[in-house]
Amino acid sequence: MDISAVSWIYNCEDTINELYERLTETLEGVGLSYEIIFVNDASKDNSWKEIKALNKKDPHVKAINFRRHYGQSAGLQAAFDIAKGKYVFTISPTLENKPEDLAKFITKMEKEDYDMLIGFRKSKLKGRFYRGMLSSLANSVISLLVGQVLRDMTTPFRLVRREVLTHMKIYGDHHLFLPAIATLYGAKFGEIEISHGKPKNKSFVPNKVRFVKTAFDLLVLKFLISISTPPFSMTPMRVFGIAGIISFIFGFGVGSYLTIQKLIYGYEIGSRPLLLLSVMMIILGVLFVVLGILGELIVRVYFEGQNKKTYSVREHLS
Repeated sequence: MDISAVSWIYNCEDTINELYERLTETLEGVGLSYEIIFVNDASKDNSWKEIKALNKKDPHVKAINFRRHYGQSAGLQAAFDIAKGKYVFTISPTLENKPEDLAKFITKMEKEDYDMLIGFRKSKLKGRFYRGMLSSLANSVISLLVGQVLRDMTTPFRLVRREVLTHMKIYGDHHLFLPAIATLYGAKFGEIEISHGKPKNKSFVPNKVRFVKTAFDLLVLKFLISISTPPFSMTPMRVFGIAGIISFIFGFGVGSYLTIQKLIYGYEIGSRPLLLLSVMMIILGVLFVVLGILGELIVRVYFEGQNKKTYSVREHLS
């Protein structure tokens, strides 16, 4: 399987068929094997009915129906979990971006050694002044966090190597920052300018002002990745252990200094603030080391012993 085209669906009955037709035409045109995965996030309209009809008509179409509304991150994660393609392509069901642009993504991905290609919506940033400023600020903040320049962080138009996604678990609002999360795992990415228009489906309009909360989520994620077990760079034992050792050495040094003053020079140290500081730093050092050990155990349990899904599937059509 070459391509897995993925779309998260929520109240998009008006655009599903057009999305399917344009995706099919594009994928047939590039001459690669493919599958189309629709994830219905408990839509309140007839989206699931439309998806089931497409699944019955075309064996390329696979579908997942959630028991309740879980959000876009859970929807994409569910699709990633069953995707079989060498590349995974994500696209919004509102058709604000052209599915036909996928062809140039595939060409570039095949010719160059990228792990992820993302669509750069230049026209989007030329819209309303406040929206352009908001997008620029969000992209700047996240670029600073991940250490790479990302001009269009929240684009839903992406082509990714599937092996990159196997290392990732997205939840909350992480779908907005999928490119940034991928860079934290060492993925190499490129950008291609794509066309951007008004969404055809008005029943679903994503919230465009959540970047502060999601930027904080990414900051936490970066910290968790940095302290996690291999293949990541640091462990909780190292982080808290180093802090604990520094604290202990500092407290021990101050305590030694006060002891020398007491024994050699006969100074009174019982009422000096430095004595209290010394005791506190030694205790904190021991506590940090204990926290490091506990953190190490928790991280190992989380990564090695847990295989928990962030969604519940009602129906799966293959």
